[in-house]
Amino acid sequence: MKDNAQLLLVSGLIMSITLIAVSSTITHSVNLGQHQGERHDLTPLLSSIEDNFPLALEYEIDNAAADTSLSTSFDTTTETFESLLASRGYSLFFTLVSSSEDSGTYTFIYSFEINDGTMYINLDQTVSF
Repeated sequence: MKDNAQLLLVSGLIMSITLIAVSSTITHSVNLGQHQGERHDLTPLLSSIEDNFPLALEYEIDNAAADTSLSTSFDTTTETFESLLASRGYSLFFTLVSSSEDSGTYTFIYSFEINDGTMYINLDQTVSF
């Protein structure tokens, strides 16, 4: 009887250790999967840049000194956006292709690249206001 009790005690202990190991592994995998999905979804950032950058650029041009060039206004606006995303761990880089003004209508052709360390997206944009 004593041997059966010891065997039952040892098997219960092994079962408990196995249960703890399996549940902690599952929890770790679920947490890791959640973080990966959040980290690599750049869609909200892309939407935010596409929606807000032209507005910020227009504001910068409207409030710039009279002798400020379009490329200077573009650079000032991009510095703000680049530093905001850098503080969140993303790399953002704008490249101005061309800028022009025709009868009060400003047109900018530019590209930007966003990078989270694992994936990057490069988009070409044209904006007029």
